[in-house]
Amino acid sequence: SDCTAGGCKWEKTSVVIDANWRWVNKDGQNCYMNDNTWSPETCSDPAECAKQCGIDGADYKQTYGIDTTGGRDGVTLNFVTKGAYSSNYGSRLYVMDGEDTYKIFKLKNREFTFD
Repeated sequence: SDCTAGGCKWEKTSVVIDANWRWVNKDGQNCYMNDNTWSPETCSDPAECAKQCGIDGADYKQTYGIDTTGGRDGVTLNFVTKGAYSSNYGSRLYVMDGEDTYKIFKLKNREFTFD
């Protein structure tokens, strides 16, 4: 909700998980190595990496513990989620202001709350 002295107005938004939490691969082969470097076969430079590799979609609930609260008023974030292949700790979400634009919050002299 966006609230002013005149009351609160509900806003329909969506969230997206940080791409850093998702698998970057080419044809099932990881483009990011276990030693925190990019694979030289697919990522000789940033432009080639962007051309060769894709970011997989995310199972927000099962893998990352992110779910809607059942109404129109929020999301639930679990800190630890035990998935089929691993456990995930935390998540980083961005609120969207459109299909390809992040929501910018203007917080000066305003309150931002969450439970």
